[in-house]
Amino acid sequence: MKFLFENWRQYLNEVSFDDAKEILDSKRTLKIIKAYRYEKEQESRAMLGTYSGPTITTQHRNFKNYLLDQIPDDLTNNQKGTSVLWLLKLSRDNPNYATSFIEGSTNRFRKVWDHLETFFHHQRFMPQQDLMQVKSIEDLEQMAEEAKDEIHGAQEKKNYLDAEQGTEIFRDDGEWFIAALHNKGAACELGKNTDWCTAAPGLDYFEDYYEPEDPLFYFGNKGNLNKFQFHYGSRQFMDRRDNRLDKESFEVLHDMLIQTEAYNKYEILKIFDLKRMVQIRLVEGPASQGLIDEMMEILNTLEDPRAILEELTEMATMDHFNIPTYILRWLASEEFYIYTGVARRIAKYHDIVPSDILEDLAKNNPYGGTRKLAKTALERRIPPTPLHLQEHFKRFLK
Repeated sequence: MKFLFENWRQYLNEVSFDDAKEILDSKRTLKIIKAYRYEKEQESRAMLGTYSGPTITTQHRNFKNYLLDQIPDDLTNNQKGTSVLWLLKLSRDNPNYATSFIEGSTNRFRKVWDHLETFFHHQRFMPQQDLMQVKSIEDLEQMAEEAKDEIHGAQEKKNYLDAEQGTEIFRDDGEWFIAALHNKGAACELGKNTDWCTAAPGLDYFEDYYEPEDPLFYFGNKGNLNKFQFHYGSRQFMDRRDNRLDKESFEVLHDMLIQTEAYNKYEILKIFDLKRMVQIRLVEGPASQGLIDEMMEILNTLEDPRAILEELTEMATMDHFNIPTYILRWLASEEFYIYTGVARRIAKYHDIVPSDILEDLAKNNPYGGTRKLAKTALERRIPPTPLHLQEHFKRFLK
């Protein structure tokens, strides 16, 4: 690894993300942490006489985690590896960068993710095309920003002959254009003047995201020319600068989309809503029952309710701090006895399941194996009881 790091010019095209992450655990990287600690120790001793900072293990872990947080998801494996080596090189050459990573003071890196995306997605427009020759984060930012006009100009000039064929229109009026995008031409044509990787000519990121049942959804505001792109499978909801939308803006656009025919055609929109609905915490009563009725109505329109029910049950048992009890009670009810995996999972992960739900499964579920799981869980849970109540429990658990 040391040889690889010191000879990056020769091996740059061979650096994988995994190789680069291994270098973050090398002795050369630990020297960066030790240099930081030495400076802090000198400062502390001059003022307080002692140094009581975090351990070197903690500081090393922070350095790695905060550095890796800057690496975009939608780069190739080698581009990710190169980005890690570049940030590591900057940290070695400039102690201020190392300090920011170790202490988690990463405000100065707020746009690094975006600028690394721009650099690699549009590398041919960069005056310096070798990232390892870029001397600072500020230089990368300046280069990426200055290239945007040329990038957008090149996008505008290019015509995509199959764009119309790949555009499935759901709304087109005086205010909004909303469509599902089904090919790279449509993504590039409608993504002109944006920073979306899926709209970058010559790159294959559209194929990384697109599935026929999980397309990209495009929103174009005809009044202010704003553009937005949603991909529900990866839960990426982005503005034209490829920044994540705030919750309020997302809700407005999502609501517009589900009012179109897209909601009946693409089940992923309904599944997305169901997963959100189970996390809504209401007071148990009419409001919660109304929510359950709405969820049931959506479930009944799905081609395969079993798959999503098992996902919802997994959420309810694994993330029980965020999922209300009435959801568990609903999933364990006779409505879903036909789906044996649902009740069995609730009985299996019984630690967070209220006793009344387990009692219902133990008594009423039609499958013997499920009843047995629930009974066993109840037996473990029952505290010592007076003799006059023991017979009652024994009769119930028979």
